[in-house]
Amino acid sequence: MNIKIWGAVIMINFKRVKNITIFVFSWIVISYLPYNANATSPEKIGVIMLHAKWSMPSKHEDWWKKIGKQKVFKRKFQNKCGKGPWRCSKDKTIVGHIKADMRLVEFSLHDDGFLIEAPNCAWSKTRKYDLPVDKALEQCIVPRIKRLKARGAAKIVIMGKSLGANMAIRAGVIIDGLHGIVAMAPGHRPEKPYIANKHAADVEHARGKIEEGKGAEKADYLDINQGQEMQVSIAAKSYFSFFAPKGEAVMLLNAPKIKNNIPILWIAGDADIITTDGTGKEIFDATPKNPKSKYIEVSGGHDSVGENGTDKIVEWIKSL
Repeated sequence: MNIKIWGAVIMINFKRVKNITIFVFSWIVISYLPYNANATSPEKIGVIMLHAKWSMPSKHEDWWKKIGKQKVFKRKFQNKCGKGPWRCSKDKTIVGHIKADMRLVEFSLHDDGFLIEAPNCAWSKTRKYDLPVDKALEQCIVPRIKRLKARGAAKIVIMGKSLGANMAIRAGVIIDGLHGIVAMAPGHRPEKPYIANKHAADVEHARGKIEEGKGAEKADYLDINQGQEMQVSIAAKSYFSFFAPKGEAVMLLNAPKIKNNIPILWIAGDADIITTDGTGKEIFDATPKNPKSKYIEVSGGHDSVGENGTDKIVEWIKSL
């Protein structure tokens, strides 16, 4: 609550009861309350959640209602809260998969009153890189910014997990109107020598197709996710944008280009390879300096941040 409101409440209280003990006690209570004069109330902050590679966004009742499928949402997801792979927010309006640890942050933000959007982006399990990086972000994020503003958001935060965190950083380079970036367990490193070597032949094949004017032509290309390999049918221009070692999905290249000095929270597990090899700190240090930016390590690996870092993420977003 605003400090001026607290002061008014106290003065009214004092005038009514004429009791100096109550007056002093009230001021003592206020002195221990956290207060940030520049903070924005949760209901004025919109957060766009960018899911991980091969993953799916959580299911939001209001979105399914908007697209005329609220009954489907209730039958397929809401009615299964706590059963099988499905976990739900306290009010059961958001349903997430048990393996998606970002849902823990999402549920906490939702319970605290933040406005949340969770789009299905081009790198999801169902879409399989159906757009190149920048077009994917514009298609995924821009309509959700408009929707959040229509819902009353005054500030917009982009938060992503793994490849979603990578994309959140890229969004800070090409998307206007952002006020914060949360990079949770950032991943997808096409520039790393081992990964670049694994993808080299396919990247060159995709480059050739683009140079021939056949960038929309699909082929089976290699994709790697936390050591798991698979072949995915992707248009050459999309594959090249996501996997070229000097392309749009290279965090170290994107970090210094983040616009408008947007603050960033980098939070990863202390056992995650991006932490242990030192490259996470290198990428964070390359971002434009902002006093609100933070680099945080929590215990655990790539999928431990939701469990061990949710409170830190929520606290940081509240400070914006």
